[in-house]
Amino acid sequence: MNKKLQVLVADLGKDTYNYPLSIVFIIFSIFLTTLIAFMTGGSNSSLHLLYIPLFFSVLVFGIKGGIITAVVAGLAVGPYLPINSANNIMQPPAMWLFRIGIFIVIVVFVGSLIELIKKTEELEKRKAYEDLRTGYYNFNKFKLDLWTMVSSCKYQDISVIMFEFQNIDMIKRYVDVETSQKSFVELLDKAEKYFEDGTIYAATSKKITVILPEWDAWEAAKSAKDFIATTKKPVYIDNFPISIVVKGAVINYPKHETDGDRLIVKLDKAIEQCLRCHSEVVIYDDIIEIEQEKYYSGLVSLYHSLQNDMFTLAYQPKIDLKNNSVIGVEALLRWKDKDKKSMSISELIRRAEEAGFINQITRWVIKNTAMQMKRWDEKGIIMPVSINLSAKELSDDTFVEYVRECLDEYGVNPINLEFELTERIIILDEKNALEQFRKLKKMGIKMSLDDYGSGFNSAKYLMEYGEIFDYLKIEKKLIDKITNEKNFAIIKCMINATHMFGMKLVAEGVETISQVELLKSADCDYIQGFYYSKPLFAEDLEQFLQKQNL
Repeated sequence: MNKKLQVLVADLGKDTYNYPLSIVFIIFSIFLTTLIAFMTGGSNSSLHLLYIPLFFSVLVFGIKGGIITAVVAGLAVGPYLPINSANNIMQPPAMWLFRIGIFIVIVVFVGSLIELIKKTEELEKRKAYEDLRTGYYNFNKFKLDLWTMVSSCKYQDISVIMFEFQNIDMIKRYVDVETSQKSFVELLDKAEKYFEDGTIYAATSKKITVILPEWDAWEAAKSAKDFIATTKKPVYIDNFPISIVVKGAVINYPKHETDGDRLIVKLDKAIEQCLRCHSEVVIYDDIIEIEQEKYYSGLVSLYHSLQNDMFTLAYQPKIDLKNNSVIGVEALLRWKDKDKKSMSISELIRRAEEAGFINQITRWVIKNTAMQMKRWDEKGIIMPVSINLSAKELSDDTFVEYVRECLDEYGVNPINLEFELTERIIILDEKNALEQFRKLKKMGIKMSLDDYGSGFNSAKYLMEYGEIFDYLKIEKKLIDKITNEKNFAIIKCMINATHMFGMKLVAEGVETISQVELLKSADCDYIQGFYYSKPLFAEDLEQFLQKQNL
């Protein structure tokens, strides 16, 4: 237990009484009871009033003080108090000695009970302010102290540092719980020695806070960096070397906030900023927090849009260069609400992946695509559609079954559905991804390797898993440079290699006639891009198919 906490616990155990006045009250109570007994006829039921000074003396002076009071009270109403005042009949010694014995028994019993209550109360007070695992002040005490300091207006500057023990969970997992706990106590001890002007708190199982009165934010940040430097050397816990990884964040009163509770909220945000910025120590920054709030607000808006059907689909045609016909379309997500269009679809997908609900968006796309394919089929339009997948879908064991259920529900022929996947998806979990690919292929669904040529392992996936993919798609960045002779030669080789493996090649982002002609000369199979059409909504696509004479 640290020294400041020892003082606190000692103070908690002290009761503040005015002892001289208490003695006067006890003597007066005994005298008054004796007088009442004498005036009412002698030793009678009025002697029960003596319990008042007895209980009071036990409360103030403990069992020893209570025993002394019991003897004094017993003597006061003993040999000198008649049984009958009118006839002056005195009490026999056995009577008043027995009474003194009873008083002492009552004192001991009540005193023991009061001590037990006090110990229980003391323990509860300790629990309120002490982290029992470490013996340091806990988060409740931290909040109380910070609030008291801020409310007192006594300090012009108060800086608070929060340190997070980054790898304590790893120590707990790969060494043991006891070692992780001892490591945390070691860190607390180091902090107490280093920050002599401050007060140390075990705020959580892996966070330490330090209150530094009359320190500005920059002083606190510099000191925090220096302290972290002292923790880099491994410590030995039971002869086992342990490396402690620590991050720190600083908040300041009144620079960042003047309310104690809001200071604590911003302190938590500051440590989050530290982790996001990959820094050892940061000083809380309102600008970063505003941006983060906008980010989370965007996530909330995104989820709201998904739940309230505020998305729609557009379809970009794929053109067969040999006969200038539409051989299929790519389904692309679009905002239905104009107010949401400030966020690009690529940003939407990125945020959804980070937030963990990209699966729900992809399933929405698959379901609505299947519905649209059924509508087109009823109009006599057989239109193959490709859909982009993320890594999250392929890590979901229920995904393949969901696709099968959608196709069955809307009567869609699996041969008209295509999934597009990037190399990044395969790299994240190659074994699982390829297993899912094969299940989808077995259903009859076509597979396309998207953004081919943008990754490090393009040739590898072409050689090892060529039989899985039906199409390769060359990304727009390569097509933009096709007019360069050397780049054209590379793209032509890519097309030839694709054909050797029995696949078709799709060129994305085609926007000029020169790109079209070069791709034709290189024997490219299909193209997709603004040269022929931007993404179209379903009704517009139907009109495009009727009017466009390719």
